Amino acid sequence: MRGTRTRHVVLVGGGHSHIQVLESFATQPLPDTRLTLVVDRPIAIYSGMVPGLIGGQYRAEELEIDVAHWARRAGAQVIIARGVRIDAENRQVAVEDGPPVPYDVASFDIGSTVAGLDLPGIREHALAARPINVFTREVEKLVARARAHDPGDPFLVVVVGGGAGGIEVAFALEHRLGQEAKGQVEVLLLEGGPTILPGYPQSLVRRVQRHAQMRRIAVHCHEKVVAAERDALRLANGENLSYHALLWATGAVSHPIFRDSGLSTDERGFVRVRSTLQFEDYENLFAAGDCATLIDHPKTPKAGVYAVRQGPYLTGNIRALLAGKPLRSYTPQSDFLTLLNLGGGIALGTKWGLSVEGRWVMKLKDRIDRRFMQRFQLSRRAGPAS
Repeated sequence: MRGTRTRHVVLVGGGHSHIQVLESFATQPLPDTRLTLVVDRPIAIYSGMVPGLIGGQYRAEELEIDVAHWARRAGAQVIIARGVRIDAENRQVAVEDGPPVPYDVASFDIGSTVAGLDLPGIREHALAARPINVFTREVEKLVARARAHDPGDPFLVVVVGGGAGGIEVAFALEHRLGQEAKGQVEVLLLEGGPTILPGYPQSLVRRVQRHAQMRRIAVHCHEKVVAAERDALRLANGENLSYHALLWATGAVSHPIFRDSGLSTDERGFVRVRSTLQFEDYENLFAAGDCATLIDHPKTPKAGVYAVRQGPYLTGNIRALLAGKPLRSYTPQSDFLTLLNLGGGIALGTKWGLSVEGRWVMKLKDRIDRRFMQRFQLSRRAGPAS
């Protein structure tokens, strides 16, 4: 890809990897290269701090990364639209309500959505954990409803999904509503499988169960939801559960763009990528974060820590491809530090099969999260680059 012709790099999505690509292009622009960012919204939300926002620990602006600002610093054109299809043969990305965007190299960091939204009534009546910006906005409306609720009638919250995200949502809401609702709050966490936190150490599971018993959180496993009505859930066993608020935090599935484009995907629709983060079938297409499945490591969890770690590899490999140099292979760490915010200043942590808990764990998580955000918010306060 050498020569003096201007190359066009298109970034679709404003995830944790792409913000690092934009940072790199802002500080070290490439000659004969123009950059375009395609995002459906200009502000990205840092997912690691969302439970703290729900629990009242953070303000909304503390979670925000202005990806459009970073794009401008990098000299990029910004297109506010959702990418809907990839024409890999003609090197174009189709977007909603606009002309297709041509590319020489394109990269995708668009995150994921949640499973089960096609069940009857779920889209209409449940608050889904993704997209995150909608979720965080609607949670505040939920809190307002709880404040206005009749104090003589318990406010019933059902959270569906017993993974790490569902656990944090349930505990954060219990803490927040316990402080702000006038009456009693009851939180029910439903998991369709045999256990919460599948794949995590049993010591962590036991800690979550113990904290749930200490608070107003009931945990029920082997409970599959089949439909939702305005104020009741229908379970596979025929039982109906009443609720005042329904939150949907089930496992991750892909946005339809990759399957709709006829690309190679896994069973959940995530695009298959090599260790270089290139698409399985196309060297000039990259993907990182939740939207991609590594061919050599298909069991890698859909966790933000991997998107953050992939950022330098994605940045370096885009540059290497444009320069005609060898690309580096990314290998995900076999274990990573998981930190769960339970609200009220308490967090749980696990790594290497061990688990810990306490206020010091929450302070550690807060320090890690704030360090990441400080990196991408300091320049925002400093104003646009000259």
